[in-house]
Amino acid sequence: MKNVVLIGFMGTGKTVVGRSLSGMLDYDFVETDDLVKDVTGLPVSQVLKKYGEKRFRSEEELIFRKLARKEKQVIATGANLFWDDQLAIFKESGFLVLLETAPDVLHKRLMRKSNRFPAGNKPSLEKLQQLMLSRREGYLTLADLVINTSEVSVEEAAKTIAEKYGCSAE
Repeated sequence: MKNVVLIGFMGTGKTVVGRSLSGMLDYDFVETDDLVKDVTGLPVSQVLKKYGEKRFRSEEELIFRKLARKEKQVIATGANLFWDDQLAIFKESGFLVLLETAPDVLHKRLMRKSNRFPAGNKPSLEKLQQLMLSRREGYLTLADLVINTSEVSVEEAAKTIAEKYGCSAE
């Protein structure tokens, strides 16, 4: 069985939908940002700040390659994952699901989460729309399925993914 790999912008529900889906499928749940933290001892933001993007991408790629060799996992990728070469690692061993959310809904979600951005660095709705648009095409080129999480519950999103993936979500 392939892995189910959840991709998309931060705040679209990769973690909560992933946890729900892993329970439905009886798969392991893995969050790539947590694995980066486990390997480096630092959260992603600190790895980027202390060592730079090159080191972060290197750690991330090693983790992706290890995960791609396993099966029966629901993998929630980090929000920074949108590079074609990184997603291609998962394409052969995974069913890629893009989670999207309407910009205004996403903005409201992100503004409620104080840990998403450094103090005083929360993006405006316009900036958020620009970032989302700049990443969308890359996500769409590799996604096997797109789910809009703006107006569906976590359980509904997970059930839809399970059905499209070919498993019963009973």
